[in-house]
Amino acid sequence: MILTEGFFDVAKLVEAGCRNVVALMGNAVSGEQIERLVRIQTLVRFPQILLFLDRDQAGLTGAQQVREQLSHHGLSVTVFDWNQLVPLNGQGAQPIPESIQDPADMSLEQLRALRRQGIL
Repeated sequence: MILTEGFFDVAKLVEAGCRNVVALMGNAVSGEQIERLVRIQTLVRFPQILLFLDRDQAGLTGAQQVREQLSHHGLSVTVFDWNQLVPLNGQGAQPIPESIQDPADMSLEQLRALRRQGIL
């Protein structure tokens, strides 16, 4: 399962072929959202949650806080690494440009490359 900040991020990831994508509608998680994620995990048993929040300071800080909260409830959580290298335009792996600040800013090609690598 992939958690993002907003619905535009969800739409872009779904367009790139990702499923099980949910928007937190911010960079924090509520108690009700945690309860629902735990319930979904019990039913579906997804292997882990990927926090794919925005690249700005609020998103990076929020991702760490959400990771701690969800981990405390027994969920396996990883945080998207904005510093990783991504194949682009058929070339070798390159850093994600600084101009890309959230998942919706990424191209479909970049998101699909991340899917092929098993990151998304």
